[in-house]
Amino acid sequence: MLKVIIILFGFFNNKENISYEFINSQINESIINFKKEYKEYNYFEDEHIDEISKKLNKYLNSTLEDKGEFIARYALDKNVDPYLVTAVMLQETGCYWTCSKLVRSCNNVGGNKGKPSCGSGSYRKFDSIEEGIKFAIDKLARYYNNGLTTTKQIGPKYAEDPKWPERVNNYINKLKRG
Repeated sequence: MLKVIIILFGFFNNKENISYEFINSQINESIINFKKEYKEYNYFEDEHIDEISKKLNKYLNSTLEDKGEFIARYALDKNVDPYLVTAVMLQETGCYWTCSKLVRSCNNVGGNKGKPSCGSGSYRKFDSIEEGIKFAIDKLARYYNNGLTTTKQIGPKYAEDPKWPERVNNYINKLKRG
C-alpha cells in the first residue's frame, strides 16, 4: 500500500493541477484491489485460512502433522476446496491416526499410481511430502476443471470403492466442525 502511495506521489509530484479527488480515487482503487486479492488468497467460503489451517491440523497426524496451512494455501491457489482435498488425503492415507507405509516411505498422500514407483509396487514415489501433497491437489484440481466438484462426481473416477464418496464426506464434515 505504501509503495502505491509513494509511486503515485512521485508521479503526481511532477504534474501540475492534479486534484486531490483524482489522487484519492487512485488510492481507493488500490485499496479495493488489495482487499479483493487478499480475500481471494486468504479466505474460502468466508473462512480465513488461519481458521481452516487450525481445523485441518486438528485431524492431520503422523507424517502430515502441521501441514494444514500448506495444504489449505496450495488448494486455494488451485481453486479447490481445502476440506475436500484434506478429506481425500485422510481417506487415502489413514493419517487421521497414523499415516500408512505408502505415505511414510513414499510421500504418497493420494494413493496415486505411476512412475517413479515406490519399491516394487505400482504406487508412485515422491521426493518430499510437499511434492506428494501438491500432486494430490493438482490431480483433484483437474477433476474440478472438468466440472467434477463433489465427492459423488469425483468418487467413480478416483476410487473403486463405491462407499468412497460417503467416507470422504464424513471426513469433510469432521474437518469443517473442527
